[in-house]
Formats: sequence, C-alpha cells, structure tokens
Amino acid sequence: MMPDQRGLWFGNNPLLQNYAIIYVLKWSFLGITTGIIAGLGVAVFLKLLAWSIDTWTQVGYYYFFIPVVLMFNSWLVNWLAPQVSGGSDKVIAAIHQQNGFLRLSEVPIKIVATVITIAAGGSAGKEGPAAQIGATLASAWARLLQVSNADCRKIAICGLSAGFAGVFGTPVAGAIFGVEVLFVGKILYDTLYPAFVAGLTGYYICRLAGVSYFYLQVNVQSEFLLIIQAIILGLICGIMAIFFIKTIFWNQRFFKGLQWSRQVKAFVGGSLLTLIGYVVSPLYLGLGLELLETGLKGQAIAGDAFLWKIIATGITLACGGTGGIITPILVVGAVTGNLYGQLFGTLDISVYAVIGMAALLAGAVNTPMAAVFMAAELFGSDVIPYAAISCLISYLVSDHRSVYPSQVIATGKRPYLCEDEGKCVGAAGKH
Repeated sequence: MMPDQRGLWFGNNPLLQNYAIIYVLKWSFLGITTGIIAGLGVAVFLKLLAWSIDTWTQVGYYYFFIPVVLMFNSWLVNWLAPQVSGGSDKVIAAIHQQNGFLRLSEVPIKIVATVITIAAGGSAGKEGPAAQIGATLASAWARLLQVSNADCRKIAICGLSAGFAGVFGTPVAGAIFGVEVLFVGKILYDTLYPAFVAGLTGYYICRLAGVSYFYLQVNVQSEFLLIIQAIILGLICGIMAIFFIKTIFWNQRFFKGLQWSRQVKAFVGGSLLTLIGYVVSPLYLGLGLELLETGLKGQAIAGDAFLWKIIATGITLACGGTGGIITPILVVGAVTGNLYGQLFGTLDISVYAVIGMAALLAGAVNTPMAAVFMAAELFGSDVIPYAAISCLISYLVSDHRSVYPSQVIATGKRPYLCEDEGKCVGAAGKH
C-alpha cells in the first residue's frame, strides 16, 4: 500500500480535509503529541549537556583536553554514525528531499557527540542537535501513525519547532522558525498552527523537566534617533552575517582539503581551540553563554570578541566537532551590538546588544520574523519595532547566503536576485 493511502484517520480521509473542526482537532492532537515526544527528547539532551558542562569545566584548564576529546569524538561518530552531522541543515534537507524521514538510530549518538564537543570546550550551539532530535523523534512518531508523506513533513516541522522552542524558551519564535527556515522568502502558513502547538507543548515539557532559561526585560526609550541607529546596526549585522557565513565555510573547505585522517584533523583543530582558550580567553569556547549574557546585560565587551568567537566556531565545526550554529550566531550578534552601543549608542548598551543579536540571526539564517519574535519573547515588546528594522535590513544585505545550504530560495530578496529562485542556497554559489 502506498504511504499516501495509509491510515484511516491520518491519511487522505475526506472528513479530515473538508471539515475545519475535524482538521483542527487532528492537528491539535498531532501538534500536542509531537511536542510532548520532542520536548522529552530535548529535555534529556539539555539536562545532560548542562550537567556535563558544569562537571567538566570544574577541571582546571579543562580546555587543554580539547584535542584528545575531539579526536575521540571524531572516531566515535565515524565508527557509529558517520551520517549524523548536519544538525538543522540535515533536517531541512530531509524535509525537502525525503518527506521528513530521519533515522531514529542517530539520536543517541547525536546527543553524545554534541555533549562531548561542547562540554570539552568546542565552540558550538545546542539548538541544532535539539532541532534534529525533535524532528527525528517526530519523524518516528509520524511513521508509527502511518501518516501521508505530506503529513509526515508537517510533523517533522513540528518537531523542529518544538526543539527550537525548548532550547531557548521561545515557543512563538520556535513555531515561526520551523515554518520560516525551510525557504528563503516563504513561510509555510499551512503548518503554522500545528507548529505553534508543538512549540508551546515542547517548551512546557522542558520547563517541567527543570530546564532553565535566560530572560531579561529591556526597557527602550522611544526616540527617532534609535530608528536611524537600528538601520545602521542592521547594515552592520548584514555585513557581519556575510563574514560569519564565509568564515564558517572557509574553515570547512580548509580542513576538508587537508590530506589527513579525521582524527588528526580533530586533534589539530582542538589544539587551535586550546591555544585560543589559553592565549586569548576561554570565554570564546563552549556555548559562550557567559559572553552572551554579559553583552546583553550592557557590560562592555572587548572589541575583538566577535572575531574570536567566529574563528573558534569555524574551527570546531570544521575539524570534527558536533553541534549547532545558532547559539554562536546569537553570541556574535550580541557582541556586535554591544560594541556598537559602546562606540555610538545613546541608550543602554543592552538595547543595541539585543537588536544586534536578533539582526545577525535574521541575516545569517534568513529568518527575520523568527528573530523578531525571539527578541520580543526574551527581552520584552519594547524592542520589537527597532529589532524588526534591523532584522529586515540584515536579511536583505546578506543576499542569498545562509549557514544552512539546504534552504530553498522561494522568492528573491531583491529583483536582480530572482534568477536564484528554486535553487537551494548552496547551489546559488554565494558562499
């Protein structure tokens, strides 16, 4: 029997397609159950990661062990699941090309590899693995229910949204992210409702599991000058997004071109990270949350902080480390805004750090709406109009570039870019 014909209540039953109430009930059920399943998986991952970081960073000069740990991590991944890398980009590719199919067997090794990388000091994020865990568990749930291919894709998107919401404590942004990140210039409104239900459910599951989040109320004194500053900061963050993306992919090409084994590459990359931690600062290693929170609270940060964080992230992900990329993007964005606030700001530096964080996310990931909602959920509604200005400008300035090569360009950002429509970002040749 063909997949699109399977299942009385989850296939192409006319009742589900023609009656709005039944349709809403169906996707309420699928959204809630997907959110519960994805939320549980993400909560386990986040709790294990937090415990590992707290434990390992108590060791004096812990970052001296990064080369050996990354070498072991590279060997482990290559032995057990060489296809496990990719994070959110792998989920995007699976939704576009494989009807949302993801292998459930990859979840355990993804968790272990990410925990090893970040706890040791590798500069990476937790949202990519969380999104992959959420989407993979959702994909398994969809196959168990024997849904149609179209519904399987939707459920995988719900898992992606739940994973994002559970990591950052932003259910609305999580839902928007899931339906916005797949395409450049297109939002999947037909999936927005179940994605929102899944994101909200996943968020509450993580909260019930004891996952903690960082929230900060940022009060903005409205003034015309801030509009001008938001425009300028949007331009800066768009350029920074290009630099971030190019640095990440340059590192990947560099390490890929080395005629060494995976383990040797991991050891060399880990040695470079150790050097950064010892000579510059360990603040640029790991998740970088201390650096992020310092910047968002308005405390002055070193002017070259953005550069070291980008370099550390590029080395980590290119040499064999496992992890996401959005957390480093948020750190670099906050640091960029913080630096702008130090040099040119007329308000509290934290205002510019928040705007910079959102704007860089919009430019590097092509998700301006999710970035604005994320800023509002984490820092209050005062920042919305100014974050929106910066996010949209950064999104336009970064052209058809992204840290996720599998994103499909649905609508060109500007008229002369329309020739890229229908291509994936990686095929557009902007990197």
